[in-house]
Amino acid sequence: MKNCPVLVLLGASLFSPAAAVAGPEKFASEGFIDNEAGEKCRYRQEVISGATHFHGDSIASTIGEIVFDDPRCMRDSGNGLDGNKTLINKVISTWYSHPDAEFDSVTLHDSSLHQDVGQCIQSKRFAAIGIVIDYVVTDDSIVKVLHGPALEGCLVHVRAREPGLEVA
Repeated sequence: MKNCPVLVLLGASLFSPAAAVAGPEKFASEGFIDNEAGEKCRYRQEVISGATHFHGDSIASTIGEIVFDDPRCMRDSGNGLDGNKTLINKVISTWYSHPDAEFDSVTLHDSSLHQDVGQCIQSKRFAAIGIVIDYVVTDDSIVKVLHGPALEGCLVHVRAREPGLEVA
């Protein structure tokens, strides 16, 4: 019976959303991400420990920094950069959590807890899991992407319902 508390803690951790968070060991050091035009954009990625990019000097974390070999590959193809961001988000979100997290790679939120820069990608399944992301754009092209775990899920701002509108 000495091992009973250990088994209870182990079993509880399997069902905890926090246990679903993965680390930088899943970040690909290089690869390709398709752009909106269907071209393969080659990237290299560095893992940066102790980074304060997203949360300021008070909170350090391990983040990934993706740099595209061709700085024009993730360019605006006439529809803005949203399509390219969605394709980047889909790839990055596979490196976080378990496959069942179902990250919303299209809808970006303004922030997460204590986040100073960038945006946030929210898990559809786990409210406490989000990814912070920041796109560096030069000459209408995404040249670099920084990403890391949010401290909690994204802060979702709900707009007040206008009087007279019915909620379905």
